[in-house]
Amino acid sequence: MHKLARKLMRAVANRDPDYYDMYADPNEGCFAQLYLERIRRHAAAAAIRPGATVLDAGCQAGRLAVPLAREGFRVTGVDTSGFGLRRAKAHADQAGVEVDWVRGDLLDVLPRWDGRQFDLVVCAEVIYLVRRYRELLTALAGATRAGGLVAVSHRPRFYYLHEALKLQDFETAMHVLRDQEGRFRDSEYYNWQTEPQLRALYAQAGLEWVAHYAIDRYAWLEGFSPSSLPEEAQRRWMELELGDADSDRMNGRYVLVVARRPGTGP
Repeated sequence: MHKLARKLMRAVANRDPDYYDMYADPNEGCFAQLYLERIRRHAAAAAIRPGATVLDAGCQAGRLAVPLAREGFRVTGVDTSGFGLRRAKAHADQAGVEVDWVRGDLLDVLPRWDGRQFDLVVCAEVIYLVRRYRELLTALAGATRAGGLVAVSHRPRFYYLHEALKLQDFETAMHVLRDQEGRFRDSEYYNWQTEPQLRALYAQAGLEWVAHYAIDRYAWLEGFSPSSLPEEAQRRWMELELGDADSDRMNGRYVLVVARRPGTGP
């Protein structure tokens, strides 16, 4: 009944109090900046400038798509949720930007585009939920033009190991150490990787590894909300998060991998 009521509210009133709108959430806005700062730097180094085409694969309510469009990129956002895309369009309208919103599963949408390619492909906090994640990464690589970049976030093994040990769930911890995917406690499915496993995954997808970064190294571990910090403390937190500490680039809630599609671009 609850599911039916949610569908009716979405269809009739365009409301759903249970929907997690990451664009509107202040903490998610802080974490979005961690992604965007890394992406901007690598895009600039690859001569991918405002005006270039960007695919936000699994865009949710536009947390990354809208800021990138605001900076002048030509953004296409794809998501399975029609309600989420309506929220994304509302955020884009409020920001005064245009984004091409497309509803559908990425593994269905990308083949239908028949060779359409982007200068930059972004996929944040999606692939760790997808059983066909190897196929999805290959599809994202295929949607990237020669010389273009992909920026994809993954769950590192460290995250799930830490979450299991925090609860003294040693059986689950052993599962995380032994496998790369499967159930995690009450969840139906996740996948997770070490750095060597990720590097192999990208090589198999035909992508050249450029860099990787932990996303949310400290707020998650210490249990605080960045948006609740005073302005100066928030600035210092961001500075720490964006610091290039090679020793802990796999030690965060997510790992952002930046890779390049081989070849010469336009």
